[in-house]
Amino acid sequence: MRIAELINRTTLFDRILLVFMVFVTGAAIVLVPLCLPHGGQVRIEVDNKLLYKLPINEDKTIPIGGLVVEIRAGKVRVAESDCPGQICVKQGWIDSGAIICLPKRVVITVVDTAAAPKGVDATT
Repeated sequence: MRIAELINRTTLFDRILLVFMVFVTGAAIVLVPLCLPHGGQVRIEVDNKLLYKLPINEDKTIPIGGLVVEIRAGKVRVAESDCPGQICVKQGWIDSGAIICLPKRVVITVVDTAAAPKGVDATT
């Protein structure tokens, strides 16, 4: 099917929906990173056990069972991994959010120290 035929088969509602979806996607790409807290602390958990709680502004390299976690210039990344796929390495540097390595069961989270969790959460 040619593009011209495909465009002719769409309705006005289809075109409005397409424009709306493009707008929502663009807004999400811009707004989601702004809404995530830019933390002051890196939490490294293995098998749901907290191993390290480190300030994000101190440069450090931490080997953790086949992974090398690097903290530098207010960002964190997995520099090396012996996992298949290397997805955690490909994620690159982050200053908010999390890096998760499923094969090694490692979760690296950047948290805001001012907004410490209180009470019961989903894992307790």
